[in-house]
Amino acid sequence: MRRIRRQLTYANVMVTLLAFIVLTGGTAVALNGANTVQSDDLGPGAQVQAADVADNAVNGADVVNGSMAGADIAPSALPKGRKITSSCDPNTTTFVDCGTLTVNLPRPGLRVLIVASAMWRSNENFGDAGGWGTCRIGVNGAPFGPNASPGELSANTGLQAQKSLTLTNVTDPNLGAGNHTFGLACNQRFSDQDIVFTQTYVSVVVLGPG
Repeated sequence: MRRIRRQLTYANVMVTLLAFIVLTGGTAVALNGANTVQSDDLGPGAQVQAADVADNAVNGADVVNGSMAGADIAPSALPKGRKITSSCDPNTTTFVDCGTLTVNLPRPGLRVLIVASAMWRSNENFGDAGGWGTCRIGVNGAPFGPNASPGELSANTGLQAQKSLTLTNVTDPNLGAGNHTFGLACNQRFSDQDIVFTQTYVSVVVLGPG
């Protein structure tokens, strides 16, 4: 033992410690708890990378609401839909359903973009008084936003010469989570001026919070 102690110098001890650090790849850190890593256990910079996270290990509950930007979200992850209706022919001033679409909102506080459009024509003889109507977007059965009034003074449209209208709007972020119905409703303003909506489209995209 005396011989060994005589060989122990400050330089020998430091060389031994440095060799241990190099061979083990760094320093060992004691973690608090079992099988856990806390934020204070990580050094500065990007320490955790994609390869370090198991598949399906992070879900929506692990992300702060409203913290994800558009570039972070895949387009396929946004609720959306489209409904095409082949014909809508109102005969009175009563609004009729010209196409509805139901979309499920995963949580409250989301805005929704609604685009409703239609092809239309007068169902009158050329030169006679043209057809007139009114169309509006509906949200959960209630009118939403301004109306559009397609029509013409003299009938000059037909199956081969139709016109179109488009209504767009964005909801306030006060829709609750769950299913919501968006649609297009139209009427005929005058009983003797027939208008026909030959094809209608309702498209919906969830944009995100306000």
